[in-house]
Amino acid sequence: MTCIPLKDINQGSYKTKICARLTRLSEFILDDKPEQIQRLDFVLLDVEGHAIEAQVPQQHISRFLPRLKEGTVYFVEFFQVVPCRTNYRAVSHTYMIKFTCHTRVTEFNAAPPTFPKYAYTLASFDTLRTRIDYTADMSDTIGRIVSVEPATTAYVKGLKKAIRHLYISDGRESIEVVLWSRQATEFPAEKIIELSKEKPIILLLLGIIAKSREGQLKIQGSMSCQYHINPAIPEAAALINKFTGFPHQVTWTGAATSSSSDIMTTSVTELAKLTNPHELYGNIYQVNVVLRTISPNQPWWYLGCILCRKRVFPEGETYRCPKCSGNKAEPMYRIVFIAADPDNFLEDNAPTIEITFFGNMGQELTGIPVLQLAAISEGNNVSIPSEITRLYSHKYTLAISVPFSSMQRENVSYQVKNIITTAGPAITTKTIYPATSGTGQQQTKPTQDTTRHLPVAETTKLDSNMEEGKVATPLPSPQRLQMETSSPTMKQTTSSDDDLAFSTEAGTSGTKTKRNVRRKLGD
Repeated sequence: MTCIPLKDINQGSYKTKICARLTRLSEFILDDKPEQIQRLDFVLLDVEGHAIEAQVPQQHISRFLPRLKEGTVYFVEFFQVVPCRTNYRAVSHTYMIKFTCHTRVTEFNAAPPTFPKYAYTLASFDTLRTRIDYTADMSDTIGRIVSVEPATTAYVKGLKKAIRHLYISDGRESIEVVLWSRQATEFPAEKIIELSKEKPIILLLLGIIAKSREGQLKIQGSMSCQYHINPAIPEAAALINKFTGFPHQVTWTGAATSSSSDIMTTSVTELAKLTNPHELYGNIYQVNVVLRTISPNQPWWYLGCILCRKRVFPEGETYRCPKCSGNKAEPMYRIVFIAADPDNFLEDNAPTIEITFFGNMGQELTGIPVLQLAAISEGNNVSIPSEITRLYSHKYTLAISVPFSSMQRENVSYQVKNIITTAGPAITTKTIYPATSGTGQQQTKPTQDTTRHLPVAETTKLDSNMEEGKVATPLPSPQRLQMETSSPTMKQTTSSDDDLAFSTEAGTSGTKTKRNVRRKLGD
């Protein structure tokens, strides 16, 4: 039987035979069933460079998974042809292939060296700008890796996921790239940095979605995203030539990593002596702390823009972001603690600093989605719930830095960039009361203390609604939130700092994830 080109595949092609390379193989899984593969997704590429999406349904995975290998050329016959997907299409073909129990797959070991290796249609950065939030088709792009951050964690719809940020350049500009889950954790950052000492490192990204953050283009991996380092394609060779002779070393940015030498280990006592944020900005400190109490008169969550995370203001039935003009908002953590050194935190005059757990750091600290805790608190962001006060006297090792907004404040305030270790509570029965940040001076105990200050020996159970999975109280309306967040006793501070480095865009991976079966370094 003669093989037909993939461009000629249609719904009448159920008796045809094709010869194609299997590329972009990934497993489709659900977050609540991480060990159960729902289907196999991949792209078939023929000798003429035409491509078509293909799937193996769940009932046939055990039959085909052991036989399918990324990059291998196969003869395939007796398959079903169906219309392509309406969203997140990997290629532009009108149809897609589905394997059946009758599908025959035979490896072709005599494929010519000119047989294409990658299925891609490159989009320039300018073209990607026209596709922001466009989800019918995924995009492919290429660029030189400029910098890379360590993998951290973020919460997406209440699920904790690995995330990594990096930047690529086309020679005119650099844009942010966000990788998720195994794409983030398996990205060979250390090896890339080492290789970049010798030559430019080019990144081919397949299956990406264009987004906008604070008016700037950024791209993020889709559920079936795949990347290749210095692939053997003309576009990569052209970029290598373009950047050869110019500085091309990939740099580390972001929070602490094992290979970073820019992290300064210090103590709360030493930091409390430093009072000028201009001299501290740009540094990252690793410090052991005990959380003494909540900073007085500080809200523990704020309404933030879902696009740029800045504080929003009610405007009619919706909200308005003064920075990006977004009109959608949701509660976001902003937990401000007073912290001291573990070896002297019980002393009345112990030096202290103010540290803030924003967004995902707040959720990692409490282990509770902010929407759930805000609903249980009936939208009250001034009264501190027991799920937060139970953390008093707990010990942590943190990576912290001074945010840009701290320069406008009289006292230095730090932002938590990473929770490195958690050591649990210290052993004491002494009740701790607030201290003024950085001064080491204890506040006078109020006549009627409205904030709950727990002895460390006391433990607090989570709200019964959370333990039993009951429906929480819905969040109040914008009008009610406006009344509650405009209390005259509460400081009206900047709700989110400029150097927040996390992303929880809805639809990044939703309640579903995919993991790539294989990625290569130095193809």
